[in-house]
Amino acid sequence: MSEEKDPQEVLDRILEKDGRYPRRAYLFVMEAVSFTVEKLSVRRHITGKELSLGIRDLALERFGIAAKLVFDEWNISKTRHFGDIVFNLVNDGLLRKTEEDSIEDFDEVFDFSTAFETEIRIDVESQRP
Repeated sequence: MSEEKDPQEVLDRILEKDGRYPRRAYLFVMEAVSFTVEKLSVRRHITGKELSLGIRDLALERFGIAAKLVFDEWNISKTRHFGDIVFNLVNDGLLRKTEEDSIEDFDEVFDFSTAFETEIRIDVESQRP
């Protein structure tokens, strides 16, 4: 009989071993897994690139122009950091991977400064009568 893992206890263990990212970051990444899978036409395993893009989309939806600030607060400044979080979750049994999956799948999927631009642009020309 397999023993059910309490996600909060598993996160406690992960955070004890690797304190680079806060609990909120792990919870957000786990939520982004569901968010990304739900957007697929057929339920299947997602790649590191797909998950990184899903995290970006969920962050923009949830945090808007503050997304980069939130990630900065969580010590996340590149997509490889998503891979660190995912592989910690995999290693402790909260997520699964295939033989083809590697942490390198998360390398340089997108650039944070352009993906989470914080400038608000107003099209002045279209505002004129």
